[in-house]
Amino acid sequence: MVDINTAMAAAAAERKNRGPGDKERKKNRSGADMGIESFDPVKHVSKEKADTVSMWLVITFAVTISLVMRYVAMPGSQGNADMLWFIPMLAVFLLPSVHRSLLPEKFVEHYTKGTWIKASFLHVFTWLALTFLLTNAPFADIVAPQVDDGWGMLSESDDGYEFTRSSDDSVSLTEGYSGTHYIVLAFSDNNDAKDSKYSISFDGTTMNNSWIEIENEDSDALDPVRSHQDIDYPIAVKVPDGLAAGTYEITVKVTEDGDPWENKRTVKMTLEIEEIIEDSTE
Repeated sequence: MVDINTAMAAAAAERKNRGPGDKERKKNRSGADMGIESFDPVKHVSKEKADTVSMWLVITFAVTISLVMRYVAMPGSQGNADMLWFIPMLAVFLLPSVHRSLLPEKFVEHYTKGTWIKASFLHVFTWLALTFLLTNAPFADIVAPQVDDGWGMLSESDDGYEFTRSSDDSVSLTEGYSGTHYIVLAFSDNNDAKDSKYSISFDGTTMNNSWIEIENEDSDALDPVRSHQDIDYPIAVKVPDGLAAGTYEITVKVTEDGDPWENKRTVKMTLEIEEIIEDSTE
């Protein structure tokens, strides 16, 4: 058994013996000797203020670039669309110069390479988000009306109209066909599709849009190609009678007065008139 006085005396002696070594170990593990900077509250606050100013400067810069590209450069750059993304991306390299020219030295002294990396990402994503907003409805219209729900052929029958959907961008009839047939499709847009101009040709011959004839006979006949009947614009191209065997191309050209430029689209469809092969018997 060891009494308490003896235990306390032994512990005190042990602390005395290891005192200098323990101090040395503490010294070796200090933050300064390990390369860790001591925390400076004043410097920390200054750096946070500098980073905040940099953030708002980059956002303002990206917004300015987006507005200039949308309302100044975009109207005249339809033939050189690559410029619309190349110039904003190139503007990343201007960020350090913009900071140094507009901000006081008390902010600039806190900026490092890490600052320019963060600023570059912030600029790119801000520009992308704002550009996406400004080039879509209701602020812009840069895409012509597009085909709503595929296309096909309506063939008149005793029970009304029968619909045949296109396969590999083609529909077919057998030579010597009879009855009335229409190539049908519908266009939809974020604006009213009927406000655009439609030029229709059948194998080079200008044709009229005959969809109203179908609508008057059967109001549901065009449903297979119409997914947005409240805003779409249907087109029906009547197939001429007595076509010889061969391949015929139907073309629909769409022109829309968009914003900021004119939008165009060309849709090509193929009609195959298949030759009847007669069996020869001896």
